[in-house]
Amino acid sequence: MSLKAYWAYVFTCDKPIEAILAAWNETGPWQWRLRDSAWYGDYLNTRPTDGVRVRIHEFPSQASEAGTFVGPGSVEGVRYSQGYTALLQIEPESVATKAEIDAVLQGLLERINAEKIKTIEPYD
Repeated sequence: MSLKAYWAYVFTCDKPIEAILAAWNETGPWQWRLRDSAWYGDYLNTRPTDGVRVRIHEFPSQASEAGTFVGPGSVEGVRYSQGYTALLQIEPESVATKAEIDAVLQGLLERINAEKIKTIEPYD
């Protein structure tokens, strides 16, 4: 299935994943769930509107489904030994736009004082 939009970020944050979950659910606008995956470990997931999915994965404990390790590493000269990635996708039938979804995510990242935010290639 081809997607309307598919993009990802890497970032650091001094909060554990449970604190991020609490902060984001307290302030909205999206409601997040803590999920568990044998592949990714604990991660955050939201489906804010039809055809949109956003996931937050913590690394270095994650890997892509292709078996490629995602982090730690360097992105545009910034070294990441630990942190989080955000994976965002919009399905073709969704009325949501990348700009709308990205604006909400950027606001959420500001609320948790995320740092070293960089665009990366989608990894799923």
